[in-house]
Formats: sequence, structure tokens, C-alpha cells
Amino acid sequence: MTNVRPTESVQIFLPMRPAALPDAQRLAAWARLAGMDVRVELVATLPDCSGMAVAIGKFANAADWIKSSFRTHLPAGDWAALRDWASTHLPACDVPLSLFSDNGTTLEVLPGEYWVEAGTPCAISLDMAPPEWSLLQHARALDTCLALAESCTGGDLAARITALPGSSALLRHGFVTYSNAAKIQLLKVQEATLARVGAVAEETALEMLGGALHEADIAAAITGIAGPGGAVPGKPVGTVCIAWGARAAEPQVRTCHFHGDRWSVQYAAGSVALGGLLGLLRGAG
Repeated sequence: MTNVRPTESVQIFLPMRPAALPDAQRLAAWARLAGMDVRVELVATLPDCSGMAVAIGKFANAADWIKSSFRTHLPAGDWAALRDWASTHLPACDVPLSLFSDNGTTLEVLPGEYWVEAGTPCAISLDMAPPEWSLLQHARALDTCLALAESCTGGDLAARITALPGSSALLRHGFVTYSNAAKIQLLKVQEATLARVGAVAEETALEMLGGALHEADIAAAITGIAGPGGAVPGKPVGTVCIAWGARAAEPQVRTCHFHGDRWSVQYAAGSVALGGLLGLLRGAG
């Protein structure tokens, strides 16, 4: 292995089933933005390595591994510690804003999330925090409760939120209405709407949103085609309709066209929904 100076590259190690993969991807993006070479690896045991390295999550040999001065071990899910480490050890660079969209002019940091410069419309300053964490903090400050209506994401967005300590202060309930019958029964989506435009349509997403808002202050609804099959004429794989809004306020809805595999489409749809909800709460704060 060729030795390199720690300021030129960084290795990031994660357990074989990592809970902190999104955090690691943000750290890798930050390092690349600062001009460094980055390699992210899934390993069962932390390997001997040269140069700067960060391990995120639980490893049996972590105590011995960090005896090298260029190695750091951080707990999974502690994005603030990761941010502080990056601020101290990586070359200085501006922390970018996050734009949650189905398209952007830069590479995605994570599916549905692009880093952009100040002045970009609809961009949000998260200071390296996950969008679900930022949403939780805003909701706590405003004493706001959330409901979710998910179809193609199958509860993934609710899982991202409930992975956070204190999430009960935000999430009131979530509906996974995968079938049309469930949309009709649980969210009061109109049979006529489904017959006219189908499950993947902005009209359907708005009616799902309305059903979710009955006992919550804010809500989001997601319905789409995550793939690999399910495409219909005019609605290719990756087509997702996302609605968000608050009671007694004009709802927002958009149709996105995501790329990538099933997980990528599902994750991106959740991130765009989070971005919409964050914009809603930031405007109310």
C-alpha cells in the first residue's frame, strides 16, 4: 500500500450492516468537496491501514485500532460528532446547503439530496444534520405533530423518523396504504379518483394527504412506482407523487422522476417529502 499524507485521503469503515451509511455518505461528500480522495468500505473487523481513517459504528477491535493517532472511532447516528470531526480534520471548505429534488446540477450526496451553493432557491441549511433530525427540532419548537401516508415507500419514511430519539414528539401516526383498497378505507381516497387517474397521480396524493391530516398538524403523502416493475404508459419506474401540507393551509404536491434501484427511489421520495415539510415549518417559525 502506498503511504499518503493524512490531508490527501481518508478511509471510512462501516460494519457489514451499517446503521450510519447516510452519515458516512455525507462525510465522504464533504471530504471530496474539500479536495480529498475518499474510500468507504463495509468490513467485519477494522483493518490495519495507513493514512487518515474513520470507523463509524460498533467493531470488536475498535479500542486497539484507534491507538494510531490518525484513526478515529465514532458511534453510529452521532452526526454532530461526525461534523465536528470533519471540521477539525478536513481541509476548510464552506458547508453547502441541501436541495431536496429529483434533479440537480451536482452529484447527489444521497438519493434525492443535492448540495448546492448559497442563493439556490428552496435550499436548506442543515449544518450536516439529516433532514429528519432537523424536522424533529423544528416540530418540537412549534409543538407540531406529523402524520404520514405512504404507499411505494412502505413505511420507510416513518422508519427514518422513528430511528431518532425523541421522535414521539413529532410523529403522531403513519399509514402504509399499499393497495387501493387501503387508500380508500384508511385515507378516504375516492374510488372515482383512483378509477380516473390511478394510484400514482397528484390528485391521489392530495387525497391521501387530506386523510392523513385529520388528526395531525402537518402531513406528507407518497405514492409512486419504485420498481423494478410496475411501469405503465406515461408513468415509468421512478415516478413518485409527493404531497405535503398543514391543516387549513394550501397543500403542495409535485411529481418526481427518480433514478436508480428500488431503494434509491424509496429513499429519494422520503427525502423530498422531508424537504417539503421542512420548508413548511421553516415558513411557520
